[in-house]
Amino acid sequence: MKYLLPTLLLFTAASASAADEQQTQASYINHLCSVVVKQPEASADYYLQKIKEMSMRGESASALNKDEFDQEIAEEVVNSWQSLSPEQRQQAKSTDACQQLMASEFQQAD
Repeated sequence: MKYLLPTLLLFTAASASAADEQQTQASYINHLCSVVVKQPEASADYYLQKIKEMSMRGESASALNKDEFDQEIAEEVVNSWQSLSPEQRQQAKSTDACQQLMASEFQQAD
């Protein structure tokens, strides 16, 4: 019984962390898609910079709990986009189509 509470707390923290990661991933996909519609063939560094800029713009200057930019997740998102075939990239002509395509790519990876 004395191990139940720490185990439960650890499980709860792990679940919250996974949910935060998925939310961050979705946010970065949204940012990427808004950029790739205009610049479908830019460099990975360009996409990473734009995702970072857009993420920081969404933060209030007075926010107490500011989210840290997660470089690793951003790189996963960009690498996923760049690994798409030219035909798949053609399908992503709108932000919505891009978001759907990228979300399905990440679901397949899980």
